[in-house]
Amino acid sequence: MPASSDPTGEAVTRTVTLARPLHARPAGQVAQLAARHQGTTIELSTGAKRANARSVLAVMGLGAPTGSTIEVRATGPDAAGVVDEIEHILTTTE
Repeated sequence: MPASSDPTGEAVTRTVTLARPLHARPAGQVAQLAARHQGTTIELSTGAKRANARSVLAVMGLGAPTGSTIEVRATGPDAAGVVDEIEHILTTTE
C-alpha cells in the first residue's frame, strides 16, 4: 500500500529464512530495534504462531530453528527500513 493512501505510512511484508535459530540474542536485537521505532507496528510470524516484535519472549516463543521461514510485517513511517534491519539480524550468522 503506498504511503499516501495509509495515514500511518507504508506497509511492508517480507519472508526471511533464518541463518541461525531464533534464540535470545537475535530475539533481543529484534526487540531493541522495535523499541527504537515506536511509530511502526512490527509483527513476526511462522506457521500459525505470531509475535509482537517488541517482546523478546514472544519472538523467542516462535521457536524457529535454523532454516525456518519467518514473515516480517511492518506498518508505519519507517516500515521498509525496519524490515531491512530485521532481515539483516535474522540472516546474519554470529
